[in-house]
This record gives sequence, C-alpha cells and structure tokens, in this order.
Amino acid sequence: MLRRIMRELVVAIAQLDRVLEANVEKAIQYIVEAANKGAGVVCLPEYFSTGFGYKDPAKMREELGKQAEPIPGPTIQRLQQACKAGHVGVVGSIVEAVQGKFYNTAFAISPNGELTNTYRKVHLFQVESQIVQRGSGWGAFEMGFGKAGIMLCYDAIFPEAARALALAGAQVIFHPAAWMDPFLPQWRIATNARALENQAWVISVNRVGKDELFTYFGRSGVVDPYGNEVLECGDKEGLVVLKIDLDKVKGFRSFLNFLGDRRPGAYTL
Repeated sequence: MLRRIMRELVVAIAQLDRVLEANVEKAIQYIVEAANKGAGVVCLPEYFSTGFGYKDPAKMREELGKQAEPIPGPTIQRLQQACKAGHVGVVGSIVEAVQGKFYNTAFAISPNGELTNTYRKVHLFQVESQIVQRGSGWGAFEMGFGKAGIMLCYDAIFPEAARALALAGAQVIFHPAAWMDPFLPQWRIATNARALENQAWVISVNRVGKDELFTYFGRSGVVDPYGNEVLECGDKEGLVVLKIDLDKVKGFRSFLNFLGDRRPGAYTL
C-alpha cells in the first residue's frame, strides 16, 4: 500500500506585546529561532513594531508618525536580511508613510529576502480610521509553497476579504491581528468561518498585553480548511511552530468545491 507524501508547510506564530524600542529586534530573534526549528514562514501580529492604542487621536498621530516609514524602509530591510540569512519567509504589518499619509500595510517577505507582496488594510477599526487611510483591495501571491494571501485583523469580520483571496488562488490566508477583549468568542467564530467558507488554511496571529485603550488576549491560532482549530496559543509572548498539510486544501475542494458551487448571479441585490 502506497503512503501519501504530505505536502507540508512549517509555520511559526510569533505572539508579541508592544515594546516600541525592542519589537523589531525581538521579531528578528523569533525569525532566527523559527528558522532554526525548520519553519518555512513566520507570521507576526498586526502593527507588530508600533501598536496603535492611544486615547488621544492627536497623540496617536504623533506617535505613529514617529514610527511610520516607507516600504521598503529600515524595518522591512532588516527583516529581509534576517529572512535571507535564515531562509525563512515572514508576514506582518507596519505603519507605512506615503506623502504624509499613513496606511496599515501588510507585507510578505520570501525566504530569499524578496519583498513579494504588500497590502493596505481595507476595513479599518473605529480608532484606526481616525488616523489611517484605507486600502483598495486584496491579491494572492506566490510564497514558495504555493499561493497565499493576507487579511488584517478587522478584515476577518467581513467574508468578502477572505473570499477575494480564495478566488485569487490563495490556499493559505495569513491574518496578522491586534484583537482585543472582550471579543475572544467572535475571534474564534470569524477565523473558523473564514477557513471553512473558503476551504483554506487560516493562520491568525494576535498581539498580547495592554495599551491605553485595550487589553489584547493573544490566542493566536491555526484553522484548517474544514474549519477545525488545530492550534490555539495562550495569552503570553512566545513562538509556536506547527506543520500543516497543504494538500488538505486540494483534498477538500476536490470533494466539495464551495467556490465552484457559488452562484454569484443569485446574490445581486
């Protein structure tokens, strides 16, 4: 009897608190650790290097302005060097500065250190929308193991975000987040639903700790294409490494093809 050879990806979840002076260095340490553990890609939280929770919008703008940078800029370049040295990819988001405007911009860096994708967040949270500009859409990209996509934090509440990525070919959807109390039940519902609806892996990485506005519960996790949660982290900083079977996507879609069974013409209002 022939044994099926699993087409696997080793993913690393880096759950971080916000320490402005140290987070880039801490992220690089996690990238090195993940590479040493055989990871193919590391996912960092949303706004991993800055956070964004300030009570005063003027202070938020001032502080984010100090930390914002172009892409590629110093932070991305340091991450690119770490990725190339460890031959490991990384996904996360930072505050991007563009002609005096700010964006919450996700990035993907390949194991050879190439910046392969950027995505400016479309669905902005209430506090965030006072400072940050909206992006305009999603796209899948090649990440060595196949096509992937990124949605950011609040995007997961909107089914259209993950669906757009799946229709573009994404089999793995990375979800850097800064999701806060008391919304842990909604976090689980949203991430599980987005995985099942699109028959894709969803890798969600949340921050931990507190800022002036919120307490962040962590609970980063991995959901398989069947909507089953196969990993949930705790509420502390740390790195977790997990193997996932990429062929689960093809296997489930070949049995029940949710994307193919859609009837877009019936959804028009």
